[in-house]
Amino acid sequence: MISLKRLLALDDADAKSSVRLVGLILEAVGCHAVESDPMERQEFQASLRKLSTQMEQSPNGAGALVLVGEVIKTIDMYNRGVERSLGAQTKELQSIVSLFTRSMLQVSKSSAASAAKLRQIEHQIEKCSQSEDLRALKTQLEKSLGTICEEAAAQERRSEEISEQLRETMSRPEAAAALSEAVADFDLVTGLPNFRAAEQALRVASAAGTSTYAVLLCVDRVEVINSRFGFAVGDRILMLFGQHLAQRLAPTDRLFRWRGPGFVALIDRTGPEISIRADVALMVAARLEQEIELGGRSVLLPVTASWMLTGIANSSLEKISQKLDAFSAAQAGGSKSN
Repeated sequence: MISLKRLLALDDADAKSSVRLVGLILEAVGCHAVESDPMERQEFQASLRKLSTQMEQSPNGAGALVLVGEVIKTIDMYNRGVERSLGAQTKELQSIVSLFTRSMLQVSKSSAASAAKLRQIEHQIEKCSQSEDLRALKTQLEKSLGTICEEAAAQERRSEEISEQLRETMSRPEAAAALSEAVADFDLVTGLPNFRAAEQALRVASAAGTSTYAVLLCVDRVEVINSRFGFAVGDRILMLFGQHLAQRLAPTDRLFRWRGPGFVALIDRTGPEISIRADVALMVAARLEQEIELGGRSVLLPVTASWMLTGIANSSLEKISQKLDAFSAAQAGGSKSN
């Protein structure tokens, strides 16, 4: 080891020889420096060469001590930068592993035990710093992922078995007929139960004699919209209005698509009818618009509706249907009474 005290006491020839040795050492340190960022490594090497040149120009005296201090400081700063860079890379890799495990859990539908094990490994990786620990966690991760893959394969086999059973079941005439009948009770535009289902619900509610009301809501100007913009736009407006109603009705209320532009809501309410009418009016009054493209520009169509409220307790289905259909026909003709 070269003593600074002895270096300062050397004559010029010996000092220059020692400084050349120090310069070779600095060159080796720069050449073999760990690279985390190419630009920072080049700057580090250039700083060491500059300090080595300055040492050759001032091989002894107080200047040499200052330059040695600069060398130590430069090496320390570069090593700290490498440590920070490696630490950032480690954290980034840990976040990638965390993202991978979360995604695996979402798509795999693995068992609770497998999911818990994978989360445990994820937390251990986040805290891990030793390579030996990482190798042990890698082995655990391989086993856990193998188990999840086996569970996924078993789920796929089970899905194929269920699909095959469904195909066999639906190949039977009675099953196909039952499915066709079930589909026939739903409106294809809005996805709501259709007027057949509504008539059955009205029949049951009427016979029960409870305080159930039927609200018929007819979307305005649907025929005009169909003729001007096409049936696709009219269907979108009906679907939008059905969604609007479904979001504002109580969980116990039932909503159906009636004939034409009409919807029927069966609501169970107690209290004065005037209060019930106020609630319905508030629901219908909410601003609703449908955006369409017309001639290269967007147009907002306001969606409004007319409505009527009627009690159905102890009334026949025929009488209720006639009342609802009469109101629907009146709205088609331009009437706006409630």
